Amino acid sequence: MRHHLLALILCFPLHSFAADDMPAGLTIAQAIDPLGFTSAVLSPDGRHVAALGYTGHEAGLVLYDTETRKTAVLVKGRYVSEYGRVFQKDPLRATWVSNDLIAVDYGIWAESIDLSGKKVAEIGVSVIGKAEPARPDSTSLLVYDDEGGQTLAKVDARTGKKRKFDYPSAGKLRHWAFDRLGNLRAVTLVDSAFWSDDTKVVNWYRPAPDAPWQKLAEFQITDDYWTPLRVPDEDGRLLVMSAEGRETRAVFSYDTVQRQLKEVVYGHPSQDLAVVKGLVLAEPSAVVTMGMKPEQHWLDPQWSKVQQRIDEALPGRINVLSGNPAGKMLVYSYSDQDPGVWYLLERKTMHMEPILYRNREVDPAEQRAMEVMRYPARDGLSIPAYLTRPVQQAGPMPTVVLVHGGPAVRDHWNWDAEVQLLAAHGYLVFQPQFRGSAGFGKVFEQAGKGEWGRAMQDDINDGIAALVKQGLADPSRICIVGASYGGYAALWGLARDPDLYRCGVSFAGVVDIGLMLRDRSDVNRNTIGRQFRARDFGDAEANKNRYDEVSPLQHVARIKAPLMLLHGENDRRVPFEHGRRMAEALRKHGKVHEWHDIPQEGHGLRYVRSQMIYHANVLGFLATHLGGRRPLVPADFE
Repeated sequence: MRHHLLALILCFPLHSFAADDMPAGLTIAQAIDPLGFTSAVLSPDGRHVAALGYTGHEAGLVLYDTETRKTAVLVKGRYVSEYGRVFQKDPLRATWVSNDLIAVDYGIWAESIDLSGKKVAEIGVSVIGKAEPARPDSTSLLVYDDEGGQTLAKVDARTGKKRKFDYPSAGKLRHWAFDRLGNLRAVTLVDSAFWSDDTKVVNWYRPAPDAPWQKLAEFQITDDYWTPLRVPDEDGRLLVMSAEGRETRAVFSYDTVQRQLKEVVYGHPSQDLAVVKGLVLAEPSAVVTMGMKPEQHWLDPQWSKVQQRIDEALPGRINVLSGNPAGKMLVYSYSDQDPGVWYLLERKTMHMEPILYRNREVDPAEQRAMEVMRYPARDGLSIPAYLTRPVQQAGPMPTVVLVHGGPAVRDHWNWDAEVQLLAAHGYLVFQPQFRGSAGFGKVFEQAGKGEWGRAMQDDINDGIAALVKQGLADPSRICIVGASYGGYAALWGLARDPDLYRCGVSFAGVVDIGLMLRDRSDVNRNTIGRQFRARDFGDAEANKNRYDEVSPLQHVARIKAPLMLLHGENDRRVPFEHGRRMAEALRKHGKVHEWHDIPQEGHGLRYVRSQMIYHANVLGFLATHLGGRRPLVPADFE
């Protein structure tokens, strides 16, 4: 496999590297090593673990016996021709139905298998979860029965017998809620007008499984509407997610008779709820908030007690529990310096041992810590950020400003291959969570509306200024790197502030906002996507001058620093046309740049070979312009 990778890489332009330049720490091959597990789930009796990972030649589903400590590959990914389609059939998710039955998702449909890997029944397109979790002997599952996720059904995973749920009206399913017996009792449907971009959102509810549906509320798609989460046993009550009257999103109680939000059931004053565990068919068991570090809050005293003891045994890590708090449990533990380990815990003895690893090639002791920081923007807004320092920290350091995409997403505190590779090659890595980033409350996210290239870019620059003032960042050796929106920010940073950056790297970046609003992206082809863009950007023609002011393509002449430009040929989110136009403009203006069109990739890097190529080229480019260590191609790819 490695020789095949090398052949592909040699077809892709790479910087030349000297043998004595090999980095002392993490290598590309170690960071991108696919021979690890991506997820693991424990059987109800704790006897087996079903784990997804790379089996050596393809993705696969592995069964681990917790008593014998033996493993067996149940499913191997492979190209198949089924139902008139040819595709890569990789197992993507595993769900235990019973102690002898596993439901496996393949992306376009799902099936149940036994513990030998033999197919038992076809069960739909993708699995939601157990339909009757209170009954251990039940083999009923809730599934999506179409690729668009619009048809919900209950299916017996042993026989394949299926019953589809009915909805109260036309419209596409967006959210839903069941009671504890697996009856569909609340839905959110969206309905777009045929001749115009006008989409209504309607929340429906039925007081009993056989009662008529009632309309509870109606909104515009761009409103901050509430969504159903769970139907408790208490009549006339829903648990819903909403941010009404709050800075952050929280779980509310909703009165279905008065049709009003009531008290906040679970919430955090400054952090959005990222996960509410147990709400599909049971009372909430835990909530997870996503501040600069995730925090899990158990609502069950037994689980809370176990969590406390595990956190004491594995300090400074995020420890995710599953299984039976009175028997065997699975603990997934990770940190900013460790990609992740699954431990098997025997609750009675509190004996715990590692059984599976996300990436065994990575030595946590050699990884760099991800620090949390805050700094004031020029208008006084407090901006959160992550900072990762290299091993050598003498004097001001060459700095990579790594800008996330979205922009309404965010970076997370965890082991990040790109961050760790940059730090291992000698760079201070700065990740600003500029206004408009998600997870820090409604007001903070909305502060980014209409601020592409303006206040959002100011936030990035203000963070750089803070690092320079502290003596951490070398003002003469700063490079801005990003993908998608981050790619836009990198391009615009070089054009807006040509003397601030030594170089820039943009992957899949938006090059022109006006073009983004009219190109053939998947967003513009979608009615709801167009409505959200109209809300956030207004009319493209009416605001043309405003957008031209902050579009990199319109200001190529201002760019001074060398630029690496990369774009996937199959990108549907930011079409390839963006990268091609920017490359042509750079050539026309005689700007120093590298242009890499990446075949077979879309709005991201799916293939291992593409990831290795990307990092090798970026690290080589940075070494040329910032003076960091160079990656050694033979050591990483042969």
